[in-house]
Amino acid sequence: MKILIVYKSSGLSDNPFVRLLAEGIRACGFEVVCSADEFWHNAAAYDIVHFQWPEELFGWSYPSPGQVAELGERLRMLREQGIPIVYTRHNTLPHKGDDRVREAYRLIGEYADAVVHLGDYSLRQFRERYPDSQQIHVVIPHHIYEGVYGPGISRGEARQKLGIPADSFVVLAFGAFRHAFERKLTWRAFRRLHVSEKFLLAPRLWPYTLNGSYHRGLKRLATRMLYYGAHAAERLFRCRITSAEGLIPDAELPAYFTAADVVFIQRTDILNSGNVPQAFAFGRVVAGPAAGNIGGMLEATGNPVFDAADPASVDRALAEAARLAAAGHGDENRKYALEHLRLPQIAAAYGQLYTRLHDAERR
Repeated sequence: MKILIVYKSSGLSDNPFVRLLAEGIRACGFEVVCSADEFWHNAAAYDIVHFQWPEELFGWSYPSPGQVAELGERLRMLREQGIPIVYTRHNTLPHKGDDRVREAYRLIGEYADAVVHLGDYSLRQFRERYPDSQQIHVVIPHHIYEGVYGPGISRGEARQKLGIPADSFVVLAFGAFRHAFERKLTWRAFRRLHVSEKFLLAPRLWPYTLNGSYHRGLKRLATRMLYYGAHAAERLFRCRITSAEGLIPDAELPAYFTAADVVFIQRTDILNSGNVPQAFAFGRVVAGPAAGNIGGMLEATGNPVFDAADPASVDRALAEAARLAAAGHGDENRKYALEHLRLPQIAAAYGQLYTRLHDAERR
């Protein structure tokens, strides 16, 4: 069976989700091609077309009205040709975009023969919004990224590499901060945490980078000065909130999660976060919002959740995460990840879905 995953031609990006998933599905005996171009030019050659993020169709740029209209036409043609469409629902709506991006989301959700949800919350939400949906719905969780980062390092080595005092209690907030409220949420929660020798590791909290700015001239100089100012103050405030680059290189990710005692998910309203299964895989306790699929996973595994609009709730969750970390709950999280989130079983679940759709179409 030949599967088209609508994604970058190489399946490579700063997010290894699709690349690893494609490898896992190939190991189940399927032929898998990762490409957005193939959707536009050769989709009829495949037995299954599988969408991840609709933005991939347009190179993560804003589409024109004509592009959205062509998307609808090609989806209609696939349906007429009897080629099943699968859609993994990573987001409820795009994080950024205009009405045309939202229309692309709507079209793919409407034409999909099967919708894959990364958690039960997404499934309930979709059925509430579209009660007449006749699509197949399955829950297949976010896999962990085993074997991606090479040999591990010790906590002491990780902290030395990142310039963190060895005796610190480290709170990690990893990934992008999408707006000022997420920055304020993280900083205030950390400052109110009553733990000795605490250290905040949030390398993208400060919005100004050394090398990632697109500004020129005086604006670029100002950006660099703001970066250096915050960088100089980090030791005083026991934190690391700056990053010289816009993105943390993949190879450095293990040092951040290994150095941490707890992981703080700095989101206010979100459906999914790959940082939760990753933190579990590294044996870390997680505090995150009681929202979307991640809230459900955290509650089901005994990790604390919070209401981002209630500062006291955030404080309690982070304090409870610190207590659980000291009690060894991170080991339980790692056991959960190895039992439920490993790539072979996740890929096999996708394979079963593909086979179900393909066999139904042939009948």
